[in-house]
Amino acid sequence: MHTGAALIAALAVMATSLVGVIFTSARLGAWMRRYLTYLATLSAGVFLLIAYHLAEEAVHEGGWIVGVGSVLLGAALMEGIHWLLPTKHHHHGHAHDHAHSPIDGRRVLISDALHNVGDGILLVGAFASNIYVGIAATVGVLLHEAVQEISEYFVLREAGYSHRDALTRNLMVSATILIGIFAATYLSSLGFIVALLSGIAAGGFLSVVFHDLLPHALHSVRTHGGAYAHVAALLIGAGAMFALQITFPHEEEPVDEETPVIPSPQNQDRQN
Repeated sequence: MHTGAALIAALAVMATSLVGVIFTSARLGAWMRRYLTYLATLSAGVFLLIAYHLAEEAVHEGGWIVGVGSVLLGAALMEGIHWLLPTKHHHHGHAHDHAHSPIDGRRVLISDALHNVGDGILLVGAFASNIYVGIAATVGVLLHEAVQEISEYFVLREAGYSHRDALTRNLMVSATILIGIFAATYLSSLGFIVALLSGIAAGGFLSVVFHDLLPHALHSVRTHGGAYAHVAALLIGAGAMFALQITFPHEEEPVDEETPVIPSPQNQDRQN
């Protein structure tokens, strides 16, 4: 029962990966292209808060050694991918009026894939507790994913992917949440796996921010100015994700049922 509910929730989360479709409208599309460099910086703020949350979850589930070690491992893996894989910068036809320092969208997608596996595990555990905890966890994941998927869409577009390619890759990566669903269904102990995946994903997002997005913003400032706008975008992105995490926690702790109090014989005598 809880696996089926978690699967439905996972499909709803996958649907949020297509939220970038709203930018197919002429007006929103023109606005996005005009401010895409600043939107990429806004995404850096979102990713910083996501990385903090994932690192905190890794420490909570696996302790400081596993948590910190997995974050460092994730950052090292992303840096290795950067050096081993050739840098690709896709061009999609129209002229660009924004700065082009290289952004590798593949590292964002890999980090998100690991994050999604962890979300799948979380949803199964939440629905196994009870339906209300599962629904609350789903709402939290949906809201976080909506903001994150829009941010990833901006990053992929700034990396040079076409609108269609960005949406397709986001949808394909979002499907990794199903891996978490099936893993949580068939494996008994997942605390260490959640810690490891969360930490690696956190390190991956930090690598994207400090290796790609922030250098890209600095390059844009040197080329076109707008330092205050980039700082404001970074703070808005971080503030929006912080507000979501406070208002809608990513995971809900099950509420312990009250233990019925058995009256003592003395109390029964007094009542009689």
